[in-house]
Order: sequence, then C-alpha cells, then structure tokens
Amino acid sequence: MKNYPAKDGNGFSYFLSQFKSYWYLFAICLILFLGLAYVYNNYATKQYLISSTMLLQQHPNAPDAQSQFANGGAASVLNITDNIKNEGDVLRSRNLMKEVTQSMHLNVQVFNNSGLSATEIYDDAPFEVKVLKYKVDSLKKQEYVINIVDAKTINVVNDKEAFNKSIPFNGKISLPQYDLQIIRRQSVPILQQQYSTVIVSEDDAVNALLANYDAEFTDKATTTVGFTLYYPNSKKGEAILQNLMSRYLKDNIDNKKQAIDSTINFINSRIAVVGDELTGIEKKYQEFRTQNQITDIDEQSKVLVGDASESANRYQQQKIQLSIINDLKRRLNDPTNKEVIPSSLSIQNASFATGLAQYNNLLAEREKRKLSYTDSNPVIQNIDQQIQGVRRNLIQSIDSYQKEMELSRSGLNAQNNVISDYIKKVPGKQRAIIDFARQQELKQQLYVYLLQKREETAMAKAADMPYSRIVDNAKSTKDPVKPIKSIIYVMSFFLGIVVPFSYVNSRNLFRTKINSEADIEKQTDVTIIGKIGHNALSEKYLVDITSRSPVTESFRTLRTKLGNILDIEQSNVIMITSSVKGEGKTFLTHNLGSTLAMSGKKVVLVELDLRKPRLSSSLGLDHNQMGFSNYVMEDLPISEMIKESNFNPNCFIVSSGPVVANASELLLSDKLGEMIHYLRNNFDYVLIDSSPVGLVSDALVIQKHVDMTIYVCRHNYTDKTQLDVINDIKNKDNVDNVYVVINDVDFSKAGYFGYGFGLGYGN
Repeated sequence: MKNYPAKDGNGFSYFLSQFKSYWYLFAICLILFLGLAYVYNNYATKQYLISSTMLLQQHPNAPDAQSQFANGGAASVLNITDNIKNEGDVLRSRNLMKEVTQSMHLNVQVFNNSGLSATEIYDDAPFEVKVLKYKVDSLKKQEYVINIVDAKTINVVNDKEAFNKSIPFNGKISLPQYDLQIIRRQSVPILQQQYSTVIVSEDDAVNALLANYDAEFTDKATTTVGFTLYYPNSKKGEAILQNLMSRYLKDNIDNKKQAIDSTINFINSRIAVVGDELTGIEKKYQEFRTQNQITDIDEQSKVLVGDASESANRYQQQKIQLSIINDLKRRLNDPTNKEVIPSSLSIQNASFATGLAQYNNLLAEREKRKLSYTDSNPVIQNIDQQIQGVRRNLIQSIDSYQKEMELSRSGLNAQNNVISDYIKKVPGKQRAIIDFARQQELKQQLYVYLLQKREETAMAKAADMPYSRIVDNAKSTKDPVKPIKSIIYVMSFFLGIVVPFSYVNSRNLFRTKINSEADIEKQTDVTIIGKIGHNALSEKYLVDITSRSPVTESFRTLRTKLGNILDIEQSNVIMITSSVKGEGKTFLTHNLGSTLAMSGKKVVLVELDLRKPRLSSSLGLDHNQMGFSNYVMEDLPISEMIKESNFNPNCFIVSSGPVVANASELLLSDKLGEMIHYLRNNFDYVLIDSSPVGLVSDALVIQKHVDMTIYVCRHNYTDKTQLDVINDIKNKDNVDNVYVVINDVDFSKAGYFGYGFGLGYGN
C-alpha cells in the first residue's frame, strides 16, 4: 500500500475562500470604514505642529575659588552641581503647564460657530470671555453659544443649564458654576455670526495640552531641547509654547533669587553670630592682659631677662666682695701678719680704702725702720701701735661693710626669685595670648569672608539673566499635520478587511461541528483523501454517475486517489465507517461502489451494519433474505448471498440478513474471514458498510480483515470531539490504514481547498 501524504492548508487560499464566501460582508465593512474615515478626515479637529528649541546651560564655573561665587550665584554658595538632564522632567512637568494654563486662561476656548463645524479662534474674536468667580470645586465642561445681536448686545444660550439670555457687552452673567463676563474687544470688528465658548476645569485643560506636548533632548551629546505641540489654532499654539519657554526661564530666575535670598539671610545670621563671638574673644583677651599687666609680652619678656641677668651679676659681685671681706678679716685678725694687703683685695668702701692705704704705709714704714731698729725700739713699737689702731679701724669698717653686703645680697636673692617666678609664668601667658590671637584671627577671617560673600551674593541677585536661552522661537507649520488622511484611509481599509475576517473566524471558534478541512487537521493527523459535495436532491440516494455535477466529480476524484493509494493489481477490501449515525457512510459505500463499477472494476458491497442495515433498502432490496446472518447461523453458501445490483452489472451486494441480538458474536465468527477471502478472490473491490465505530465495536472486529478503512465525517454534522475516535483507532488500536472522507461539503462556503471538482468545466 502506498503512503498518501497529508495536504497542508494554504493560508492565502483559505483567505480567498473566506473572501469569496462572505464578499458581501467584506464589501459592507469596507464601505462603512472608508466612509467613517472620510467623515473623520473632514470633520475631525485639524491640528498644527508647533515647534521650538531651547539651549539649557549650567552655571559657568570660574577657575578662581574667590570669584566662583560671583559667577555661580547661589549654586556656588550651596555647592550644588546642576543636572541638566533633570531639566527635561521639569519642562514636561504638569506644574509648568498648569502655570501656562492659568496665565493664559486656556481652560476657556472661543470658537467660530458651534458643534461639529466649530473652529477655535484666538485673538480674532470680537470679545474676550473671562471667568470672574468660581462657585464649585470641580468644574464640568459647558458650551455656551454666543450670538451677537448688535454692537452692544449679545445673546448667550446653554440648553443643559436652561440658560438663554440677552445681555450687554461687559455685563456679568451669573451661572451655576461660575460668573462670566464677556468683554468687548474694540480692536476686532463685529461680524453678525455665531460664536461659542467652551469652559472646562484647569486640570482637564492641562491634561489635554500634555497629551499633545513633548520636550525631548535633540541629541544625547548636547543639551538642546526640542519642543513640539499639536494645537488646532496655529497662532494660539505658538503663543502657548512661547509662554511655556518664557515661564520656564522666569521660574529659573525666581528660583535662583529665592535661593540667593535664603543664602543672604543665612549669611546675615552667621555674620551676627560670628560678630558676637569675635567681640567676646576680644573682651576676654582684654581682661586677660589687664589682669596679667601685659602690654607687649615680647618686650616685657626681654626686659625681664635683662633684669634677671643684671641682678645675677650684682649678686655675684656681692658674693666676691664678701669673699674678699672674709680674706681681709682673716689677715687683719692675725697680729703676727705683717704683710702688705694688696690693693686687689680692697673693697668698695671709701673709708676702708683710706684706712687700708694707711695700714699698708705703716707696714712699709715699719719694714724700713726695722732695718735700723729692733722690735723693742720705741720707734718700732710706736709704729706697731699705729698699725694696731689702723687694724682695729679696718676690722670695724669691714664688719660694717659686711653687714651691709649681706643685707644687699639677701635683697638681690629675693629679687632674683621674683624675677625667676615671673619668667617661669611667661610661656603660659604667651601660649594663652597665642590662643586668644588665633581665635581672634579665625573669627575675624570668617567675619570678613562672610561680609565678602554677602556682597557677592547681592551682586549675583542683581544679575537676573538666565543661563539657558531660547534658540528658536515657537513656529507653526503652514498646513495642519493631523489628521493624516492617507494613514486614516489605509487603516480604515485594513479594518474593513480584518474586522469581517475576524468575525467570520471567531464564529468558527464557537462552532462544535466540523465546518472546514482545517477543523479536521487541527484534531488529527489522519490523511483526508476525499471531499464529497452536497447532494441537493436529498431524496436520491444514488447520484447520477454519468453527470458532471460537483458530487459526481468528487466521487471520481476519490476513485482516483484510491487508485494511487491501493495496489490496483490485486483485490482490495475497504471498510467504510463513521462516528455516529447519519454521517453518510452508507451513501458513500453505495456511490463509491457505483463509481468503481463504472471504471470496469468488479465490485461487491457488503452490508455488515447488522444492527441498523440501510444499504440494501437504498438499493431496493430486502436485507432479511439470504444475508450475512443466514450465512453464519444457517451455513448458507457464500455464492447464494451475492445478489446483483439494479444499477450496474459490475456491482453486486451482500445483504446483512435478518437483524439479530448477537451481532458482535456473528462478526467474531471465523466465517467472516472466510467470506472476505472468498470475495477478495472473486472481486476487484470489496466495500464493507460497517456500524459506526463511535457507538459499537463491530468495525474494530472487521478492521483486521481489510486493506483500508475510510472514516466518514459530515460537514456541519460531525462533532469536533468525535475526531478523537479516529486518533484512538490509529494510536490505541494500532490501525495505520485509516483515511478520512468529508461528506456533504458545500463548496460555495469557505474552508475547503481544490479546484471545485470540475464544476462547470467542459459543460
């Protein structure tokens, strides 16, 4: 047996078939959507594209730290580095757009005419609508039709609020949500036409503007921002965008001044604090110098060191004098000492110096006289007496001078101790003075620095030029850019195709019956070998095999495919079954046998639907006479069961015989195999009409004797879940020779592919 590959569905062919079947639906949808596109393009609000460019710049940084504040303003004082990229979020912020909306009163719009034909106007209106007082927190959108009666009177109408009143220009109108005033604009002439005004909440106006506005950096490497705004009125759109950029620059300056004011206040507070601290330090320093009697610590230290040195010298001199005095007293207290006292041993006393000179002269005289006289000589004795008297006077002078020197030495010692103590305290006082001086210097430098910064900050505040600047002013396109008519028409055409196609296919999703070839291919991989067309003459069970109708051509095509699959050189046994009753297996058996017989093949039709036989009756025969049940139970010869058909001499039939209760047991008999073997040897084709395999198991018993099993599915009749029976037969029962034939196909509907089986060809 040859393998017959399954035919893949062609998506484009399927689409064409759907289009052909439902062309009227596609035509209606195309006309509808293209008509809607035409209406939209002609009545939708036209929008212009307004664009502009701004360059964002950081505060310039000066290389000199002292002058950095003057160039950088408050940002340098606060040590803030501007992040330019964050400014993009500011430019797209809701707050900025809200400021623009409030400053330009964009929640109030004025139109020429009203309704669908209304077009927004800006400064071309002969009046201005102003909201004087809001009476509610949340505004609802309201439209007021304004008719100009004459140069002084207008008529205002609002059907929702049941308001219809004629008032003079500049008059006050009291409404439920607010009070209005329509002010005459003298620069614009009055035209006798209808106007309207629409008033919405500020939030709604901001949302509408933000939906059509964007600000993006033109390049990642630059800080240039491009602005785009879509707006119905080009002139007003330019004013809105220009106002937005100007307000952004003004807000930058205001924020800068606010930061500088805050900085100046901070500096002033610090100046006051530092000034008080500096005054306190200076007062403490003054008290310290007063308490310690300090004028100039360095000069006073030098004087103290000099006094200490001088006092030490005087103390040392007195010590030497006392040493000389002691030596003189030792010499003078020795009566036997007749040596002259040297002048170097003289002390600083005038009377002592005179007496010492007399004493030395007497000693010299005595030595001179002694050369002539002896010690006992009155001359010598007289000199000795004089010497003794002078010695006593010298000793008295020495004692007096010694006491004087000791007192002076004691005073110098005390003075030296005082000076030493004062010198020891000098480093501590000098360190304290240094601490006071350091604190005073630091506070003074900080005070001067703050004064300098206050002046620099004031200068920065006076410089009110923004660092960012507008490169290109707001400019509108000459013609509206929205709606884009070509895109609207293309989208409408696309929807006109997609919507009906989706509708048709969505219907198929909810269908439980087989409606197309694709339904079968999704459920099973069993090959579809035939599609039998719908038989319009339902009362005729046998089609006219000589005609060229779609049904007849479908049987001929099926015959050809059987020849490609089966080995036509030998006899072939084909079983025809289905899921449930009514799918057309008996119809297929009858007409397929007739088609095969027309080709000259000898065919026998075997009626093995023993429970509800219908094949014999469709051929005008009685199934109760000499059928399969008689053959099994009564041992009827096979040749006596075979009956000739009444429509083709090459076609024969074996009836089922009388209906019995044990139909399954009859099929399990060995005589079934014997009968099929006999028929295979005497006929080219044996077509077996079996029971539905989805209801009973009779077909599975017969299947082991056949070469091919044809499973019949009926269009719009067989349930999709019944296709699982085919999978069970193939996979669980290991039947690999099963094929599908779709019956009762309406080829005028979508879902089946092919050439229409020769419909109209050659007629």
